[in-house]
Amino acid sequence: MLEIKKQADASTAGTMNSLSEYRTVPLTELVESPTNPRKKFDKESLGELIESIRSKGILSPLVVRPVNGYFEIVAGARRFRAARRAGLAEVPVRVTELTDAEAAEVQAIENLIRADLHPFEEARAFRAILEREGTNYTIEKLAAQIGKSGAFVARRLKLLDLIEPVANAFLSRQIGIEHALLIARLASDVQEQALARCFDGYFTADNSERALVPVSRLQEWIERNVYLSLKSVPFSKGDETLVPETGNCTNCPKRTGFNTLLFGETDDACSDAQCFNRKLEAHIAQRVAKMPALVQISTSYRAKDETPVLPRPQYVEVVARKKGIGKDTLPEHKLCSHLTAAIHTDGLEKGRLVKVCANPECKVHFGNRQKEEEQQLRWKAERQAANQKAKQTATLRHRVLAEVLKRAKPPFREEELRLVAQFALGTLSHDLACRLAKRHGLEPATKGQDWELAEKARSLYKTAEGTALAALIFEAMLLALAANTTESKDDLLADAAKLYKVDVRALRKETEKAEREKMLKRKATKAQKAKATGKAKQADK
Repeated sequence: MLEIKKQADASTAGTMNSLSEYRTVPLTELVESPTNPRKKFDKESLGELIESIRSKGILSPLVVRPVNGYFEIVAGARRFRAARRAGLAEVPVRVTELTDAEAAEVQAIENLIRADLHPFEEARAFRAILEREGTNYTIEKLAAQIGKSGAFVARRLKLLDLIEPVANAFLSRQIGIEHALLIARLASDVQEQALARCFDGYFTADNSERALVPVSRLQEWIERNVYLSLKSVPFSKGDETLVPETGNCTNCPKRTGFNTLLFGETDDACSDAQCFNRKLEAHIAQRVAKMPALVQISTSYRAKDETPVLPRPQYVEVVARKKGIGKDTLPEHKLCSHLTAAIHTDGLEKGRLVKVCANPECKVHFGNRQKEEEQQLRWKAERQAANQKAKQTATLRHRVLAEVLKRAKPPFREEELRLVAQFALGTLSHDLACRLAKRHGLEPATKGQDWELAEKARSLYKTAEGTALAALIFEAMLLALAANTTESKDDLLADAAKLYKVDVRALRKETEKAEREKMLKRKATKAQKAKATGKAKQADK
């Protein structure tokens, strides 16, 4: 950076008119330049500069030029703003005569070596210099002037191709420069989609912003979903007439293999999916026009309305037999008398010519499908039969229910109560069944086997008799109610307590008192342990 600064200072000095002077001028005579590339001023760094100026003053004079009775700030807008907030009345300046083109050049060079200039603002400054009349700058000349490489300037300028949502995300530092450069190389219609891929859907620890994914992950997504390989495209890359308004692919700046200044040494690919697909569509149209009998095929499994394109189930693409497969073992490796030329209209093979069989009566290529259709018909019939049987079973069970209810008359007998008890105990969860077992003093045959305990609880209905069955059903119900800790207006446990005149308030006080005593006991035990540990440490010393 020091070397760049030396080169920049030298080039700035060369750009400025030799007739320049140093003086101190009031802040009221200074105005900011409308062409200053710096549009955003970081509050934190500006605050640090204010404190520095208050303690040490302005160490580097502002560069200004006389314009319409005022001094326009060519370089030093941050120092000007900080001085005004620090309460200074005047600042040191270097006054020099500069043309508009020279001022823009000085601004770009000065800002490049200053702190916190955003790369997007750098790009605006570079473009202003290159587009200024009379400067005769090229990317290479500008790069040499500021001590950077041509690739650096080219990449900065490419940032200006960002669409507004992406540019705003970049300026607000939601994404970094490497993310922005990757997106800037893409066509505008996919940039917003790529921006969404910069974030993984999770938020940072304070939930203030989304988590940014690594640049490598964004690069991987672009290579899989946006960049389209030009190594084996079905159309001629040098054809100027295929889509006349876009020209050929050979000299296209959106082709990675041509624009190495921007993309570097990468695989030859197209970064404009829209243009790429237009050329594929034009190529298909040309082929169909030259070959009227050409069959158009799709990778989709559904036919499109009013189109001649065959969906995937209506054709078999015949390919060369692969080694190790065996002789004609798969339908797509076999020949038949119905083969015809076809062209892919979508998918990864879009625009490619292939051989297909599209005759559904062909035993060679559609024989297996005919068998599959017959099997599907059998499966359908079996499912219908199974559904019919299930309906009949449901109807039968409801009829049995109706007949049982006709015959069930209170008072209920012991056998009837046993059925109800079996149902009530069977609906208890594992934990509640274990609680019920412990309430009845049951123990598992094998220590630690809770499932045995639960099964014993659910079998209590077998040995209970008379009123004990009714009590067991009532107990199972209350256990289920007690397990529900959510507050509700319809609390059946509270209703049961009221029915049996249970003093819930007194029980609540007893429970709270017992919990307080337990807490105090735990604290006392913890304090005793800490005291014992402290004595042991002192003894060791």
